Amino acid sequence: MDPAKLLDILGNENRRKIIQLLANRPCYVSEISGRLGVGPKAIISHLSLLEQSGLIEFSVDEQRRKYFNIANNMRLEVSVSPYAYTVSLQDINFDREKKGEISAVEKKETVVRDESSCFFLKLSNELRELKVKQEELVQMQKQLQVEYMELMDRCLDSVEEVARNPVECELLFELLKNEATVAVLCYNLRLHPSIITSNLVDLEERGFVEYTIKNNQQYWKVCETEVEKK
Repeated sequence: MDPAKLLDILGNENRRKIIQLLANRPCYVSEISGRLGVGPKAIISHLSLLEQSGLIEFSVDEQRRKYFNIANNMRLEVSVSPYAYTVSLQDINFDREKKGEISAVEKKETVVRDESSCFFLKLSNELRELKVKQEELVQMQKQLQVEYMELMDRCLDSVEEVARNPVECELLFELLKNEATVAVLCYNLRLHPSIITSNLVDLEERGFVEYTIKNNQQYWKVCETEVEKK
């Protein structure tokens, strides 16, 4: 699914509350309506959109009631800074007994272990250790963001020294963030293709930018130094 579209879907407060509620346990419409204080008609509309997006699914019980639950395990990340705005979505897939493929011996061992308090405590410790690792990862991401910002500041100072005009400055700044085609650069900078192309050619002749061919298109990027290439 397009991460930007998913971000739009989750931009609604009631849909976020529904997801939060279903993250605890499956619920049916009237239960969700009562818990959130929102009319059943509106809840059904939100659930329909969430179901179409693949975020939730439902099962039917003996009373023919639909129980909704989270369908996918995914991670949505948004990064905003003075130099970048990115939205990424990762599906996190895992098998839980591989849909009945677990052997009879493994099932028996699982039952024995599940009856053991020692096994429960062991799992609890492993979960605690995993939470610590997650927090360490969050702190590492924060540190990387700080380092990225500091390096981009230094790059901008350097760009101002080597660029001969404002257009070159903007081009180098764009290509520092990511390689791009002339069409993308024209769209981002709101400049005519002839202006973009002529400045890229000048920068290429001076050894600051280069291009590669992908899918029959030219992708421009900042030149790599010999040290980086190694």
